Amino acid sequence: MKRILQTVLLTAIFSFLPITSAYPWLFVDMSQAPIVSPSGIATTIAELDNVMYKNFRNYPGAFALANVGGYPIGDALIGDFPHMYFGVSFALGCANMKHYDENIPREKSIYPAFAPNPVLNFGFGLKGGFDLLFKLMIFTDAIYRPPLNQKSAKLSKFNFYSGGLKLRKNLITKKEILPNLLSFGGFTIAAGANYMEGIIGINGSYDYTLSGINVSGGYYDVLFTAYYNFNLKWLMIGVNAEAVAYISFLWIFDLYAGFGFALTWGNLKLDGSGVGPITNAVVGSLGYINARCEYERKPKPFMGLFIAGLEINIWVLKLTFETNVNITNGKDISLQLGTRFQF
Repeated sequence: MKRILQTVLLTAIFSFLPITSAYPWLFVDMSQAPIVSPSGIATTIAELDNVMYKNFRNYPGAFALANVGGYPIGDALIGDFPHMYFGVSFALGCANMKHYDENIPREKSIYPAFAPNPVLNFGFGLKGGFDLLFKLMIFTDAIYRPPLNQKSAKLSKFNFYSGGLKLRKNLITKKEILPNLLSFGGFTIAAGANYMEGIIGINGSYDYTLSGINVSGGYYDVLFTAYYNFNLKWLMIGVNAEAVAYISFLWIFDLYAGFGFALTWGNLKLDGSGVGPITNAVVGSLGYINARCEYERKPKPFMGLFIAGLEINIWVLKLTFETNVNITNGKDISLQLGTRFQF
């Protein structure tokens, strides 16, 4: 986490001198440090810009997968009304997971991306093999502020909203294969709509040493003390459909697997600003650097999904583990954990 924060911080502070970036805009104002040669840190700026862009491009896929999650359920049918359930779940969208594949060369300083989606969920049966599932979460820093309060990173804001619904139709009902041992749990199709939005703000300060900087013809190691502020904003709206088959083993375990797809519209935006003095023990104060940056990315509109899960039944309490794999790119997955009471 510290390495990621450092990368984000340094990229924003050192970006856009007189270099033209092919990525979202970055700007560094060195007019308040006239004796420092811009060419001395041009290479550092370009490298940090490249690292920041390549890391940031993974996050929309992670958020799009997290947005689809929130309904881990191992039953092909809840049952006719008034059968219902309520519980909680946590989905984690994970992008660029091939980073952990030792058979694929890793790109230096490029890491996986993660996006959380915790929700309350509930659902109830209808008639004719239909049931309806819901998820909802409204969380702000006025309710609870996560304990991030260090010199290098302090949480300034955190607001999160998530919601959605899924309508399911059970096409094939449960059929017993081996009495009291193995059953075909059913086959169900579903369609849903999902929404997720939020903002995280972080500010702080960080000391960074720049080596071999040209100052009035001489080369020095200078200390840059950066005071920064970043805001990460996201909005994901999507629809998805799926077809899933279920198997029941004993009365405790339900296994399920299937395929689906999701269409997503949204964007992810990171904007930041920073200011800080640059100093050297020999030369003294060299002035100030001011910076602003903005990165913005959109998710891919289409994802093909492979769905697999395991549910453990403890009477009315159920514990579910589920994963969705983005088979369109083969490197993004989601992990879900849910627990619920079903009646």
